Amino acid sequence: MTMATTERAARPVGRGWLGGVCQGLAEHLGWSPLVVRLLFVLAASYKLLGVALYLTLWLGLPRRDDELVETPGGDAATRAGLRSATAQSRLVDAGLASAFAALGGGLLWLVEGNGWGLGPAALAPALLAALGLACFWREADRVRRPRNGGEGVKGLLRSVDWSTFATILVGLLALVGAVWLVGVTWAYPDDLSRLLAIIGLSAAAISLAVLPWFVRVRRELAWAKEAKLVSDARADMAAHLHDSVLQTLALIQRRADDPKAVAALARRQERELRSWLYGEPVGAETLLEAVAQAAAEVEADLGVPVEVVGVGEAPFEAGLEPLVAAAREAMANAAKHSGADRVDVYAEAGQTLASVYVRDRGSGFDLAAIAADRAGVEHSIRGRMERAGGRAVIRTAPGEGTEVRLELPL
Repeated sequence: MTMATTERAARPVGRGWLGGVCQGLAEHLGWSPLVVRLLFVLAASYKLLGVALYLTLWLGLPRRDDELVETPGGDAATRAGLRSATAQSRLVDAGLASAFAALGGGLLWLVEGNGWGLGPAALAPALLAALGLACFWREADRVRRPRNGGEGVKGLLRSVDWSTFATILVGLLALVGAVWLVGVTWAYPDDLSRLLAIIGLSAAAISLAVLPWFVRVRRELAWAKEAKLVSDARADMAAHLHDSVLQTLALIQRRADDPKAVAALARRQERELRSWLYGEPVGAETLLEAVAQAAAEVEADLGVPVEVVGVGEAPFEAGLEPLVAAAREAMANAAKHSGADRVDVYAEAGQTLASVYVRDRGSGFDLAAIAADRAGVEHSIRGRMERAGGRAVIRTAPGEGTEVRLELPL
């Protein structure tokens, strides 16, 4: 046996015989899957403890799809549009599965025959309930997008996944059978108690049957939220690199014949990166100071005067950094592209809203003609403000200059 890994256990649904619980535990512990399956079979023979444990882990362990196996030629067919992007699970070893089933059935018969188990009255409903839940839960793992079979009744019939339909039907019949056995064959004080028991068992069966879908939706929402956080972090990093590093490299290329200017640009960029990466203070204490500092940097880099005025005082905190960064990019764009001899900036800090206006009286441009992949406007200004919960409004037209209004709630 190999050493166990430190990764969290998961269910590789593409390699499991049923729900992938034994395969996932074996990979997590570094054991042989056959050993884990044998332990579950032994535990299941005594009052179905192994079945209850398996179902609990099936529900508790996250599923993993990275073990799915593509069919031969499937990737090329998918790219050619000849099939949907699905994958096939590896086939279960029928011989081994039959051997484990026979072993489990024999041990269960031995335990029940000696009076050590649940007894016939409880064993049959428990087995039917386990079968029904396994059918429903397996389909929850295998849920996929419906196929398009065309229009009309024939198209509808072709679009139905009959294996899924049959599995759910078997699961439904098994759960109904389990509830019927408990409700009809068990003794109750009166008919009302029997009716309440049947209603309660039916509600419990329905809840357990749909529980995996609920858990899966919750997990997928959590994964989507995490993916959005990662995407936003990447977008912020790309915007920062565009605003600082890439622009500094462009300035260094233009001033390559001035070693002192290149060294000064490199030192300033180093300070900015340290502040961004490690949270070192940038020196500004208020929003107006931070905007003035950004304006001074743009003026020093591009040689275009930037006039800053402001009203109100708001502490320059981490929440206002996107506003100042977007304002700096707007100033840089105006200084580089507008052709104006001056850029005007107005900063205002109210009780609930912080605003920065960047205005130039230059050539202006057609906002609709800007490509969607241009990082300066879409990502460094609009995207950055949207991710921070604010907004950016850009007003411009050829020959009429440009005004950028940035607003961020406090």
